[in-house]
Amino acid sequence: MDWESIANQLSHEAQPALAVDSGGRVRVVNASLEKLVSRRLDELSTKRWLVSCVPPSGWAGVKRLFDAGLRGEARDGDVPLLTRGGRRLIMHAELSRAVRGRSRALIVVGRDLRETEPMVSAVGDCWCVIERGATGPPVIRTLRFLDPSRDASTLVGGPPSELMRALSASDALQTVEDIVAKSSAEATSVILPDADDAFRIVTARTLDERAVLVTIRYVDAALLPELVDAKAARIAGVGALSERERQVLTLLLRGHGVEDVASMLEIAPRTVKFHQSNVLQKLGADSRIDLLRVVL
Repeated sequence: MDWESIANQLSHEAQPALAVDSGGRVRVVNASLEKLVSRRLDELSTKRWLVSCVPPSGWAGVKRLFDAGLRGEARDGDVPLLTRGGRRLIMHAELSRAVRGRSRALIVVGRDLRETEPMVSAVGDCWCVIERGATGPPVIRTLRFLDPSRDASTLVGGPPSELMRALSASDALQTVEDIVAKSSAEATSVILPDADDAFRIVTARTLDERAVLVTIRYVDAALLPELVDAKAARIAGVGALSERERQVLTLLLRGHGVEDVASMLEIAPRTVKFHQSNVLQKLGADSRIDLLRVVL
């Protein structure tokens, strides 16, 4: 595929535009799209680009749309976008295929943009005390939301399942029930429900023989790349990594291969492998995959 020609074509396009290969990897991004999402090509040119610039609830839909476009079955569609600053947008895009031999590319050009309201906020952050029933089922004794405007009274006195259902966190109910049943003293469950784009971090721990404390925190999934970068920076400091080794570590965790890292840092692939080996040794990891264990 002549990516240079496609890049030249899209560079003259005033609207946000990108091109992906048949594997779904972003190969070209024009200046308008980079400015819109506040991310450069080196951050998007990975199969994990969906994580950084598409809300989680839109991942499957975008993949289906792009696959259909690559097959020539779709000529336009809506693409949800998430900017670095947290803005949520819907881009209606025209889709066109470029075919060269067995190689295919999908060119995506935005023709209309509209802003959408965030689907979640901190109104779900809360803590509650669950009373273990001596003769009956457990009930919520106390409930406080971080947002004082949210009414908690309707859930007080009811079963924990009602609170979890109200916060779209039912998948974490078993974690709470295990602590209530005294299976263990403390446990945490992290879920990403289909209802919106916020992780629920549910922690339950025993207070005493009769009570269990449960906290539920919302974390916007858009923050995940930044959270990983922040943890990587901390690990780099603890492991006494050099600045170049820290850069290599960050790019590896973003899903880039050795050749990509070499291109982005303008160094030889052999030098990248040298730095990668040093990073693994200093952090006590056996492989690139094992780095996830060390960092996360």
